[in-house]
Amino acid sequence: MIAWSVLIGLGGALATWGAMRSLGGRESRQRPHLHWSLGLAALLPAWLIAFVGLLGASASPTGRPEASLSAFLHLASAAALLGIILSDGAMRRLRESGRAYRSVTYWLLGGAALVPAWGIALLGLTWKTP
Repeated sequence: MIAWSVLIGLGGALATWGAMRSLGGRESRQRPHLHWSLGLAALLPAWLIAFVGLLGASASPTGRPEASLSAFLHLASAAALLGIILSDGAMRRLRESGRAYRSVTYWLLGGAALVPAWGIALLGLTWKTP
């Protein structure tokens, strides 16, 4: 599950980077938000794979997740929500500052939103893997 998540993450980053570069020459009013969304979409599937893998790894015969893995589940979901909210706020602040930023700045900001959550989910998977 860890290998699949990392491969999907690398593939998503490459695919969205290419999409961001192809859209880079086009000017539009929604460009910062579009590039931020592409950065977010780069790691979202990888985080979901790791998170679902963590859900499956935490299953026990009683139906309740193990206490140690339950902490990773809660931390990963909280980090994902917090990362998206904070990076959205930072993207809006940059957009409203009046300065012109390159599209890669917004893409990196969107991609960085899920890195902590993805790392926590992968750490939880390695914690469970013998």
